[in-house]
Amino acid sequence: MSKRRRTKPRPRPTPTPERTAPAPASTTSITATEEPPRTTAALDPAQVQCLIGAIATGILDEHLAAVSAAIAQRHQQLVRIESNRAAARIKLGDRVRINHTIRPLYLHGATGTVVDWIGQRAVVQLDHPTGRFTTGEIRCPPLGLDHLPT
Repeated sequence: MSKRRRTKPRPRPTPTPERTAPAPASTTSITATEEPPRTTAALDPAQVQCLIGAIATGILDEHLAAVSAAIAQRHQQLVRIESNRAAARIKLGDRVRINHTIRPLYLHGATGTVVDWIGQRAVVQLDHPTGRFTTGEIRCPPLGLDHLPT
């Protein structure tokens, strides 16, 4: 029997009714490649340490779900912005290299040419078909590709 089956399930905490979802940051339209306007000045490092300390000591336990949701949403937004920027840099016919974020690992460092786009993914024709990709054609997210100089 695997270890996963042997471990006892952990009880999940029940949400309290007073917790609410975070309010949306803004209702204005923002293009995918630009960051939203910042309305406040950057935080002082001492303020950041104070916030981290408040979270670590449990002062913000009542608001932990909202803080966690806001951080996850912001992280997802930053990844989406970076992905759109990477997609804007890659054009059909560009030479690319598969970077370290792509699985399976044997594709790392493989080179090819962008031949098409399917949704948010680039279709890359590999120079040398590898592994299960016998046709040499793979679909990769733009963050998984490094543009090669021509």
